[in-house]
This record gives sequence, structure tokens and C-alpha cells, in this order.
Amino acid sequence: PLRASSFTGYQNNYYKVLGLDPRTCTAAQIKRAYYKLARVIHPDKCRHPRATEAMGVVTSAHSTLTNSTLRAAYDMYASQTDVDKAGADSFHQWESKGGSQMAHLPPWLVHCLAHPILGPITMFFIWLLLLVAALVFLALFLCYMVVHMIFWFLCCFGCGGHCWPRYGEGARLHARRQERFMRMLRDYEAEAMMAKAKGEPMPDPNVFFQNWNIAHPEVDEDGEVPFASAAHGRNQYGSMS
Repeated sequence: PLRASSFTGYQNNYYKVLGLDPRTCTAAQIKRAYYKLARVIHPDKCRHPRATEAMGVVTSAHSTLTNSTLRAAYDMYASQTDVDKAGADSFHQWESKGGSQMAHLPPWLVHCLAHPILGPITMFFIWLLLLVAALVFLALFLCYMVVHMIFWFLCCFGCGGHCWPRYGEGARLHARRQERFMRMLRDYEAEAMMAKAKGEPMPDPNVFFQNWNIAHPEVDEDGEVPFASAAHGRNQYGSMS
């Protein structure tokens, strides 16, 4: 019978612990090997001082290899780590260092990464894909910045910032239009409340806004009516100015 101390030195090699071939063993074979060992080394039946430790190794091997996701992750761990080497990271230590992220990958990808030949090839293409994605993102960001700066210069040297509500005169113009639009809404609400109190029909918003714009033409910082407002009798777009 297998002694409890015989796992010393390869407790990280779960297949070797259970005496199975990693390439051909099935879930049923794993269970049979586990129960066979448990009957021998269980602390209730084995008086060896390390029986509890050995049973823990066997239980970990069984619970890991009977779970398809954990088994795929373990196969990847075994492909990256010398599991027979003394002092090597255990499967749980490997998981805590980031290996557990593999459990969230598709099973086919985990199997590819665990394969001794396909694994490096798959990793190469993954890094290549990430590099291409980063370069595309960088190119799009640079294009955005170039277009942004071109429009900024055109705005500053063309209309002096009037068309851009984020900078300079454009920001001040936008603020004035916002304030004017809110004043127009307040006047409409007051007119609507007055009509409701008198039992009259509600004023038509389009008609009210048109008349309000005629009565309150848009003015610039100097108090003069811009050409567009004077020509059309209202603000440029009938809203926030």
C-alpha cells in the first residue's frame, strides 16, 4: 500500500499523486484513484504522522482534476511550472499570483494555452492582437487631437472663438445665450400661468417664442444688435442667445 509520506517531493503533481496519466485519464478514473487512496491514507485508518497532510494533497488533487475548468487551469499551471521540483509554487500559489484569471477564459483558449506547442503560439498572437489594438487606439487618439487642434486654430484665427462654446468669446457668447433662453422660458411660464388663472387657452409656444425674440433681440457685450438678429428679427436659432 502507498504510504502517506510517499507524496513528499511531488505533492504539486496531482496526476502523479493519483497515479494517473494526464493525457488519457477520465473523471471516472480520477474518482476511483481518489477513493482507492483515501481508503489507505485517511487519518482514521492510517496512523502515520503525516496522514492528514497527505489526505489534504489527495483531496486537492481530486477536487481540482474533477472540475473541468480547474483541471484546464491546472494543466496550464503544470505546463508553466516544474511541478516535480522541490520549492516550486503550488497550484494555489500560482492561482493567487494571477493564474486564477484563466478560469474566466473560454475553455478552448485555456486548453490551447496549456498545450506545450500551441500555448506559446497562442500567447504570441494574443500579445500581437493587444499590440495592434493599442496602436489603433493611439492612432485614433492622435487623429482626434490633430483634428481638435486644427479646428481650434481655425476658430481662434477665423471667427475669434465665436463658434466654439468652450473657449474665449465663444464661451461668453454661449453663456449669454443660455441666460437669454432661460429668461424666455421664465416669461413663457409666467404667461402660461396667467392664461390658466384667467381660464384662457394656453399660449402657443412657437408663436410666443417668435414674438419674444422680436421684442427682445439678441445683443452683444456692447449692447448692439448683431447683424443676424437685426436682419431676421430674432436670434440665430431661436434658442439660447
